[in-house]
Amino acid sequence: MPAPRRLVLIGAAAAAVVAAVGIGLAVSSSSTSGERLEAALVATDAASGARGEATLTKTPSGWRIELDARGLPRLESGRLYEAWLHNPAGVLVPVGTFNDPRQVTLWAGVSPLRFTTLTVTRERADGNQASSGEKVLVGKVSG
Repeated sequence: MPAPRRLVLIGAAAAAVVAAVGIGLAVSSSSTSGERLEAALVATDAASGARGEATLTKTPSGWRIELDARGLPRLESGRLYEAWLHNPAGVLVPVGTFNDPRQVTLWAGVSPLRFTTLTVTRERADGNQASSGEKVLVGKVSG
């Protein structure tokens, strides 16, 4: 076999190995750690009859929170829902806002293993970033 052809075959084989390794790394780094937690949310007096479920999944960029709630009306005109994680000391971390409580995806940069309560509040788009304190759903995160 001539030398140039042999070099082409060796190069093609090397490229195939590099591609296989790259695909393997991409697949392994895009998967989650497999850590999943759940929260059953119950209504407060402000939203009697409402309920919800949340699944919290660890990903490389944080925790994805998939929330589905029933019994809460859609909010509009500068009104919205905001979800929060908080720890036993009462430190609140916002994890996202939404208008319709069905099939919501939120993101947390803190671990729900330390921030173990998930709440949903009613808010106004008024420039005040603090919680209104008007809780409509609350639940403990568990494994």
